[in-house]
Amino acid sequence: MDPPPDKLAKRGQIIGMKEAGHTGAEIAAHLGLSKPTVRRWIQRWEESACLLDRPRCAAPRKTTPQEDRQIISEVENDPFTNAVAIQERLHMNVSAETVRRRLHETGHHHRTPAVKGLLDDRHREARLRFAHQHVDKDLSF
Repeated sequence: MDPPPDKLAKRGQIIGMKEAGHTGAEIAAHLGLSKPTVRRWIQRWEESACLLDRPRCAAPRKTTPQEDRQIISEVENDPFTNAVAIQERLHMNVSAETVRRRLHETGHHHRTPAVKGLLDDRHREARLRFAHQHVDKDLSF
């Protein structure tokens, strides 16, 4: 992934000022950077003529493909479950956030179902009474 344009521009300024004859300390003071940062980008430019970030390795996955399938199976069997419950049920030695990440990777996002009160006989009677009282009124009522 490339750095944002403003960072790339600042790195270009470092190189431009160095080629114009400024010292590392002058460049750092002028651009508001630390001396080691300026030194690192000048050295990187001299070595590879590149101002882009170097590729980084991602951390190794904590779950196996089989565990990933188990997580997905759990949420498909019970769509209203959550990551903590899945982690506990499967006795996984990973954080709930890791379980959540595996779910998000496959498009499963936890949603809390809306809780709605049920209508009892009293509510039904009141609604029916209201409807009978206003049956002849205009829809704009």
